[in-house]
Amino acid sequence: MQFITLVQTRPGGESAETGSRVAARASQWKPLKHQIQIVGGRVEQIWNVLGNDYDLMFVGQADDPKTLHRIDAVCKSEGYPSKTHPAIPAAEYAQLVLDRADALKRGSASRVSGKERSEA
Repeated sequence: MQFITLVQTRPGGESAETGSRVAARASQWKPLKHQIQIVGGRVEQIWNVLGNDYDLMFVGQADDPKTLHRIDAVCKSEGYPSKTHPAIPAAEYAQLVLDRADALKRGSASRVSGKERSEA
């Protein structure tokens, strides 16, 4: 499964005092990348995030869904607030939305027809 992890590397300190965000340096993301790998994540890309509450975005792969929780635990244990989410391609997401809508429509139709039978 693919994942993204958003990490806030500067939750306080200098950046909070000046009101500016400092770009995350390699000294901050390299240890996190290594820790993510230890808990089962394979980091494929690392991005600085501009104009957001988070400073870094890790994009990667994990075989076990529990790895996503482990990634957040690792980041937080290092003092960095984070959020890790599974990620899927936009086309796959669109198909999930359509499938869900179809399932709801079928469920609604069967409840209506069942109600009509019980009233007859």
